[in-house]
Amino acid sequence: MDPRDSLPAMREAYHRYALERPDLDGILLPGLLPHDACDAASWRPDRVKVLFVAESPPWVAGRREVVEPADCRSPGYPYFWNDRYDAPCRPGAAPLSRGLAENLFCLLGLDGVSRRENLDLFAEKGLYLVDTVRCVFRKNRKPAIPADLVWMSAKKTLAPDIGALAPEYVVALGNTALTGLRHIEPYASVLSGAGSITGLSREAIFEESRLLCLPYPGGRNRRYLASIESGFETLRNLVG
Repeated sequence: MDPRDSLPAMREAYHRYALERPDLDGILLPGLLPHDACDAASWRPDRVKVLFVAESPPWVAGRREVVEPADCRSPGYPYFWNDRYDAPCRPGAAPLSRGLAENLFCLLGLDGVSRRENLDLFAEKGLYLVDTVRCVFRKNRKPAIPADLVWMSAKKTLAPDIGALAPEYVVALGNTALTGLRHIEPYASVLSGAGSITGLSREAIFEESRLLCLPYPGGRNRRYLASIESGFETLRNLVG
């Protein structure tokens, strides 16, 4: 099944959730799905070797909050699948000091000269990325994504994505992704009783379920750099 076939049901699920949570008005944008606004499906490989699961899309383009699908294609919007965005590269920048896409490309050893070239290289290796929560959630207004939103997204969005894409391996990037996967079999069983993503028995989980759990590869997790780099070395060996 093409994952795009589930888009109407996904939109309906987020709109229904928003109606039940009026306290999130202006924070949760149920109709704004950057994954689809940026046509991420055009980069989907025929065979997904590794599916990365991130948290949720960014809520700003530069200093301006995104409010409509057209904003997701602006040069200032740093969403992973926005091929019009190119982050400035500062010589000598510290590891993990850029955005998610650039950090991932670096860790994977992709050397394209632009975001678009690296997305092409990413897809050629059989790699793909989805968010646990697909719609925009303004974390600048409410830092923590509600647990019931993660649960609903896992059931209504992430589980259908994984089922349709049938990846050989799944990589959870951070605790929100880990929380979402706890609601989806076969990962729920192997993650039963798991704490934070930094306290897991990574090798045992990977061997049992082909699930690799890594801290989110961003600047705030630089203290886990060795663990992140080790995990990506495993991935590079898998995809060549």
